[in-house]
Amino acid sequence: MAPLRRDRRDQRRRRHRQRQDARLTGGASWTTGRTNGAVALNGTDGYVDLADDLLAGATAYSVAAWVRLDGQAVEWSRIFDIGTGVTANMFLTPRADSGRLRFAITAGGGGAEQRIEGDPLPTGQWTHAAVAYGAGTAVLYVNGREAGRNAQVTVEPRHFGNHLRAACLGKSQYPDPYLKGAIDDFRVYGRTLTAAEVTTLAQ
Repeated sequence: MAPLRRDRRDQRRRRHRQRQDARLTGGASWTTGRTNGAVALNGTDGYVDLADDLLAGATAYSVAAWVRLDGQAVEWSRIFDIGTGVTANMFLTPRADSGRLRFAITAGGGGAEQRIEGDPLPTGQWTHAAVAYGAGTAVLYVNGREAGRNAQVTVEPRHFGNHLRAACLGKSQYPDPYLKGAIDDFRVYGRTLTAAEVTTLAQ
């Protein structure tokens, strides 16, 4: 998995020294990936604990990764989950209660989620998934193609507060199941990637 990618504008917003690396936790381990070494997640207790205050204060962002699901994803497992707990967070789940891929962001709990859904991701193969947000519009991409959009998004990471104390790959901030599969080339940007840029990442 490639090192965490951050836009320099995000780094300048950091006003005090905090942990900036990522850590493999529980049953997470290195494996062969799609583009680099990937993180394998065992679906039991394995996840990646990401850097402190990831996307803190952001008004635009993009998140992207190669994902391989090992079998049908368990409902509400996470590809990523970033925020301050169950009230304020943003996440990508391969299988919501609708049975579909879902990105959601909220600053008012589950009942206030602003969402995008797409077709379920395939299993047993590498698939590129990305979310790009800016100026009230969030777009969900799968394999470089638009899978859904929401042009009425009003919640941004800046609404989560000054300290984003949770950011994980493969683990939810709710007591949800862990992801079973692998993640490679996880990237975070403090800007809105264009459709062409997402397509390039998915090649």
